[in-house]
Amino acid sequence: MRRLAALLAVIFVAACSNEIDTSTRPDAVIGSYQLRSYGGQKLPTVVSVDQNGTAELLSGELVIGADKSWTEARVYRYTLNGVAQQITFGSNGSWALTRDGAFMEFNDKVLGYQFTGTAAGGSLTLNLSDGSTAIYSH
Repeated sequence: MRRLAALLAVIFVAACSNEIDTSTRPDAVIGSYQLRSYGGQKLPTVVSVDQNGTAELLSGELVIGADKSWTEARVYRYTLNGVAQQITFGSNGSWALTRDGAFMEFNDKVLGYQFTGTAAGGSLTLNLSDGSTAIYSH
């Protein structure tokens, strides 16, 4: 009976810890991440098709800085009348962890909007203002 009580005490103490996953600590979030999927599709993926042609998202990188800054670069391929051109789009801003860890808020200085994200296990899931989801990982 004592062994059972000791085991339950250990489980209770572990369950009461407010740190569930060390990958959500601010210092663990810092680093470079590669874009793996956008809008539920693995890269490369078509993001738009219209009379102006086809736009495909080929790759992306998100860098989370220790100074609470972030930068992002995405590479797109635009095809019009059979002619393809690659264009890199970049943005940057500031970030903050909210609500005890994994939840993040991003402020985009270039486009002037905010979006949210979740950090855990070496991945960042961004909920973008256009309703799309972008998943980055180490």
